[in-house]
Amino acid sequence: MESKGKGEKASLVSSPNFKSTLCHPSKLAFKAYFLFFYAAVGSYFPYLMLFFKQLGMSAAKAGILSGVKLFSEFIGGPFWGTVADKFRIRKIILFASLVSFSSGILLFMPFPPRNQECIETRANGTVIETPLSFTTGEIRYDKSHEDEEQSEEDGGFLNHAGHSNFTRRIDETEISQIFTTFLIITISSQIVGSVVFNMPDALVAGFLQEGISTFGYYRVWGEVGVAIGSFVVGGVINFYQSEVCGEIVKNYFVLFYFFAGFISLAMFTLIFLEATYPDEDTNDSNLWLLVKELMLFHNAMFVVVACFLGVLVGLNEFFGLWYLDDLGAEPYMLGLASGLRYTVATCGYTLSRIVIDKFGHTCTIAVCLLLYIVDYMSMSFVRNPWLGVALFSAQGFLYGTSWSACVVFGGTVSLRVGFYSATQGVLGGVYWGLGVGTGVLLSGVLINWLGVAKTYFVYSVVTFIVLVPFSLANFWIRSKDERGNSDQEYNLLAKETEENH
Repeated sequence: MESKGKGEKASLVSSPNFKSTLCHPSKLAFKAYFLFFYAAVGSYFPYLMLFFKQLGMSAAKAGILSGVKLFSEFIGGPFWGTVADKFRIRKIILFASLVSFSSGILLFMPFPPRNQECIETRANGTVIETPLSFTTGEIRYDKSHEDEEQSEEDGGFLNHAGHSNFTRRIDETEISQIFTTFLIITISSQIVGSVVFNMPDALVAGFLQEGISTFGYYRVWGEVGVAIGSFVVGGVINFYQSEVCGEIVKNYFVLFYFFAGFISLAMFTLIFLEATYPDEDTNDSNLWLLVKELMLFHNAMFVVVACFLGVLVGLNEFFGLWYLDDLGAEPYMLGLASGLRYTVATCGYTLSRIVIDKFGHTCTIAVCLLLYIVDYMSMSFVRNPWLGVALFSAQGFLYGTSWSACVVFGGTVSLRVGFYSATQGVLGGVYWGLGVGTGVLLSGVLINWLGVAKTYFVYSVVTFIVLVPFSLANFWIRSKDERGNSDQEYNLLAKETEENH
């Protein structure tokens, strides 16, 4: 779509007509894109680690594959954002990023293990070795005619107490080769795909401009998409399960089919997104203005705190359900906690505009840090799994509100310098890449050393240490600005009095 000028766009976004028109084409296109793209994310993200585990990978290998994706955003986000702004090709960069990102996920399918065996030791001492097959998307193993008859007599499964013991033999050399292949695929796909999460936020920020505080109204559809994708795929996966080699296994290959469908819809919706650029030409001097703007004390401090918020999300996103499982939560409680978190996050995005308009994005971040302290401190002492579910879900509201405040901060900076994609690339890279990536790795180390409960306690203490200087510094900056405004008004009044006399 043709991009409108800055003044025309600002009046369109801020007008009451725009706010009340639910079917405005540009507005609807952004919401549809967030819905479909994050439905694709929801269809693979909760289950990809389980897919790696089912293939036979260790937690360390699976963690490395996830960590590489996160850290690539820290490096690639600012770079591709700058390129998109400089050459005014945000939609082209986003499309290329979508293709690269989706290819990196779908290319996990053609490399199943081929050298795994199921070793069955029966009560009479008979040992049967049967190859496992992953080629059809389900783990299968061929049974002899005698096995099939025994299976039918026992109700359809070979594994019954007192009949057989099962052991799964994994070829570690083959798993290492698959891991190396997956790592190469991940790194290659993330060269361009690293900006896939940040660029849509930049497009919305450029579209809204002075109306950036309404960002949450758009991004909330992403949380709706995540909830839909994870719920639908989870239900289908639970339906397609069978007993293989003494354990219940699920067909996680299903996630790739749903991911392909949702990401295709997102690519189609991308055609209708509107990219808005500043009226003036983007050049190197503008980029230097962005660098200088972010290096100002109060802006640099905000970026550092945004990184720390990502660290907090890394702990909860990857180890929150793990902790609930340690507390004795039933499987249905874990599913409920995950669904509630997405639901509460939608509330955070929806209400973020009211909160940010009322208190400002800086105070909103400070309040979120304070609530993180309360929530994480409570998590460290909780022993009731139901209370843990409530505390885990509440963090979704803090996540939605705090990330909206970060995007609003990026939008206010972009209004002054014009680099929407580069600014959001820096923020997204710092928050999701450096912050969440560090949070995952650091949390894993601390959990192995201290346990999950004590790790939550440590994070709450560190959050308090971050909150105090952040709040004091912003109080000092605000007081200084108010004194400056008062002095300016006094000088103006004195000058008018002099002229009258």
